[in-house]
Amino acid sequence: MVWRKFMMLIAGSVVAWPLCSYAKQPQLAPAKRIGILATYPCELVEPWWLTRLAELGWSKEQVAVECVSMLGHSFDQLRDLARDLASRRPDVLFASSASIARALMEETTAIPIVMGWTPDPVASGVVTNLARPEGNVTGGAGFEFDRIPKRIELLKEIVPHLKRLAIVTGARDPQDIRNIEERATIAEQAHGVAWQMFRAAVANDYDAIFARIAAEHFDAAYVQADLLSSQPENVARICGLALRYVIPTVGGGNEWARDGLLLTYGQNYNRSAALALEYVDKVLRGAKLSGLPVEQAIKVDLVVNLKTAKALGLTVPPSLLARADEVIE
Repeated sequence: MVWRKFMMLIAGSVVAWPLCSYAKQPQLAPAKRIGILATYPCELVEPWWLTRLAELGWSKEQVAVECVSMLGHSFDQLRDLARDLASRRPDVLFASSASIARALMEETTAIPIVMGWTPDPVASGVVTNLARPEGNVTGGAGFEFDRIPKRIELLKEIVPHLKRLAIVTGARDPQDIRNIEERATIAEQAHGVAWQMFRAAVANDYDAIFARIAAEHFDAAYVQADLLSSQPENVARICGLALRYVIPTVGGGNEWARDGLLLTYGQNYNRSAALALEYVDKVLRGAKLSGLPVEQAIKVDLVVNLKTAKALGLTVPPSLLARADEVIE
């Protein structure tokens, strides 16, 4: 009888031991979630973010990307998209423009928002102070609007007869429109270049706009980077239209010159994206926004596409080529 009880005790211990061991195993923490309101297709955004986050030490089990794309939606629907994303309660939100940042700010004051290359976030009402962000937003500050006069000046070096400039923009935010108009007026006064604004609401508008620019004999076009124009298919569309209608065209993002634009002068968006990722990484690891000042972009890249210049029958001055950070041949 004693032997039987002893064996039953041993058997029970053997069964109970793995159960106890299993119960004491550390449970994996829930994955951190990043909410992104994107201007690009989510099928491009999510793999890119996951790859870059892996370089910062995050595995697929530790972090997840939840993306809502602006593609196929108008600016008027931005707030609805922001509400949808914020309602999912991610650990951090990412905004690539002042318009997106403000839309997300209207939906949450609790979730940290990291902005990418937002132009002049103080004037845009996104933050009140670059050194000490007081709300739930920090990240990188760009200078998209401030470089408009310089871009026009550089374009005039290649197009000396530049007198009439078409400004093409898909901006819908009234503050963005005012920023463009103010800087274009500065360029007009400094360089004697009269300008007229052409506004695109949907991608197909670019076809009609460039046809009109050509028909009305504008000397060149300036394309503003915004939620509509920066979408990859629209970058290709704009560059193709500029070549088709033989219109010298300048813009901001250096990738535009690689797609065929004549000239670009602006911040390096790859560096800006790296900064945004670093800030997202810090927030996910517990950093307080008050300790993450808004970082102002300081490096500006000048990219010239010589192939496009030749197709347009233009000669790029050697002095300009010597100052270029990249020359595409």
